[in-house]
Amino acid sequence: MISRAVITDWAVPSGSHCPDTRPAGPPTPAAEQRARKDVQERLLHQFPDVPSETLSRVAAEAFALFADARVRHYVPVLALKRASGRLSERLAALGERGGEA
Repeated sequence: MISRAVITDWAVPSGSHCPDTRPAGPPTPAAEQRARKDVQERLLHQFPDVPSETLSRVAAEAFALFADARVRHYVPVLALKRASGRLSERLAALGERGGEA
């Protein structure tokens, strides 16, 4: 399972304990791109029956909500939570409609 939950540009040396994980500055574009990919992979793992195009679109919509956020470090966590919630709601609505037919 993917372990990164926030945008990071640092690597933790193996065997180290309790590294300082506070961000030193704004994330680089490469770090933000990795975070977007990680969120999409988590969504794919959480919702394996949903088409990847739908997952990508919902993830992009979630990230767009936080495009103007000044603090970028936790945007992936917030976007993942938002996208997961939206997908869960959609699947629940489809399940209710399917049960009525």
